[in-house]
Amino acid sequence: MMTSTMEKIEGYLKEMNLTYRVIPAEDRIILPYSIKDRRFFLVVDRGDKWIRFFVTIVEKDALKNVDKLKLYSALLGANGELAEVKYYITDEGSVGVIGHEGITTLSFEGFQEEYNALPFAVSYFIENIASMLDIEVAGFGES
Repeated sequence: MMTSTMEKIEGYLKEMNLTYRVIPAEDRIILPYSIKDRRFFLVVDRGDKWIRFFVTIVEKDALKNVDKLKLYSALLGANGELAEVKYYITDEGSVGVIGHEGITTLSFEGFQEEYNALPFAVSYFIENIASMLDIEVAGFGES
């Protein structure tokens, strides 16, 4: 019997002993994650060719007094420093971080590496970018 990509991912998450919620209609899994006493939600989406991992780090409202040129410059510089993930700005103006893993090459080791890169990138943003630009990173919900 063939295992679906989502079943494979759920197996990896169980092996990693993580708490998650599956949204089958969207081929999406949501994982709460606490980083530096803040709660974030790591999202895993299955596309046609890629597994996409992403986290919203800070909403646009927290960025209204931030020098956008300095923010964009810091994000672009960090994208060159971090190998597994990339920071991005949503159409709404929030900051997030994203990573990808190919479906055809999906393995436990690759999934775990990509998954672990996102919390690292959130911490990197808090310690290096937010602190430099006086951005308040509140997180979402309760930790």
